[in-house]
Amino acid sequence: MKKMMMMLIMATVAMTASAQKTLRDNGTFTLQPKVGIGIGVLSGEWKTAKGVDNKSRVGLVAGVEGEYYATSWLGVALGVNYAQQGWKFEGNGIKETTKLDYLNIPLTGNFYVAKGLALKTGVQFGILMNAKIEDSDIKDACEKLNLSIPIGISYEISNIVLDLRYNIGLNKTNKADNDNKARSDLFQFTVGYKFAL
Repeated sequence: MKKMMMMLIMATVAMTASAQKTLRDNGTFTLQPKVGIGIGVLSGEWKTAKGVDNKSRVGLVAGVEGEYYATSWLGVALGVNYAQQGWKFEGNGIKETTKLDYLNIPLTGNFYVAKGLALKTGVQFGILMNAKIEDSDIKDACEKLNLSIPIGISYEISNIVLDLRYNIGLNKTNKADNDNKARSDLFQFTVGYKFAL
């Protein structure tokens, strides 16, 4: 019985080691469901809120990411995730939350600089799903596309991926041609599970 248990443990260790070794072989595809939190931030200017404090909006980030390993140190990843973005204004008798929810499609290059450690950047296309200030719908007044540049870092531990990134908004969120040039940035932290296809 002891001998059989020892053989089973050795086989499990060997299989785990083999899976780790092949996870980033050239030509490998991986899939990674992920979930986490996002901290929405207003960047740029919102003139009507002068003298009012701008605060972040905390929300959900959830989705999936596929990655192709071109080399042992370079992966190309395409993902899709739902992110609750936006910001809050408080002060001068104002207390309101701008809720901008996006379906984000990030395309990144992942540069593996050490075992399990990757630096990443690329481009992200955000499709506006919902837009509200408190209970008022403002979707028609907002740009439908939110273009941003994600910059991040991730670390893998036994197929668990901890990912931290900041998405820098490039275009303003409001359609109107006025002094308001608010951009929707997002700081996000996700935990995912990566497996080879």
